[in-house]
Amino acid sequence: MAITFADVLAADDAVGVLTRETRLRMVNISASGCLVESAFRLEPGTTGQLRVRVGDRNYSDDVRITRVVQLHGASVSWQAGAEFLWTSQPGAASLRRLAARVRVGLESVAVEFAVAGQRPM
Repeated sequence: MAITFADVLAADDAVGVLTRETRLRMVNISASGCLVESAFRLEPGTTGQLRVRVGDRNYSDDVRITRVVQLHGASVSWQAGAEFLWTSQPGAASLRRLAARVRVGLESVAVEFAVAGQRPM
């Protein structure tokens, strides 16, 4: 018997995730989190995956936005503080490992933030 879309929507345990990708500029990074700038406001409590490409290597970690400040008179209008979440053990491609090795020159690195939710439950 085939399961239909209507069956999925009618289920009591249906869960959905809404995502979007946002380009950011990384201002600084530490072992516990980072500061990013964005043209769009990110809500405090928002969780997502932050991905950074340095040279030919990709790094990523799950993060939660902890604070947001509007910048006045700048082309980038928002700064957001993000803390690294312990959803998994940091591997070789973890931003936490990158922070321990590289602390300068990230301003020109392409950063992507995939927003997984707007607010914590």
